[in-house]
Amino acid sequence: MRGWFERGMPGGRVRLKHAVFFLRHGETDWNVERRYQGHSDTPLNGNGRNQAARNGETLKTLIADPNGVAFVSSPLARATETLEIARDAMCLPRRRYAIDDRLIEIDLGDWNGRTYDDIAAEDPGVHERRDRDKWNFSIPGGESYREAAVRIRDFLDGIDRPSVIVGHGASGRILRGYLLGLKPGRVPHLEAPQDKVFHISRGIENAI
Repeated sequence: MRGWFERGMPGGRVRLKHAVFFLRHGETDWNVERRYQGHSDTPLNGNGRNQAARNGETLKTLIADPNGVAFVSSPLARATETLEIARDAMCLPRRRYAIDDRLIEIDLGDWNGRTYDDIAAEDPGVHERRDRDKWNFSIPGGESYREAAVRIRDFLDGIDRPSVIVGHGASGRILRGYLLGLKPGRVPHLEAPQDKVFHISRGIENAI
């Protein structure tokens, strides 16, 4: 296992000339219920909408000229709603942004729509087994962090300007891991709050 960790992220670290502002989507009722979302399309709840507005206010203070910034979202509704609310808080038109399928959350396969406790009851110890090697663990019918990393890296290779990116917990950890030069084993365990803007520049991250 140690040899795998030492090889680093698939394709190697991504070094960008431009700053990235990453937002995880705001809270949903499924987050509160500890229900796995994956590719399921779920809306924000009231707290999630407040988080998105708060992050938009933060972006407004961090970005002096949004005209030179790309705004990109995962195609899932909880991400696009987050970006639209954030842009509204920045006094920008809500729907002027790009959607990129490569930012979609990790596919959780048979776990989509099911709660953490239900899965644990059906397969005792499965969460512990996953935590021991979360980077490589593939959920039945879904994908692992390692498999999703291929599309995330491909997305990052195309960034050519400062960018506001709205995504998800797992796929967002992968994106941040590439920009921070982390080993794969650390990536799935990064904190991923929904009320923070992750400002990443030259390999340094600040949660604001």
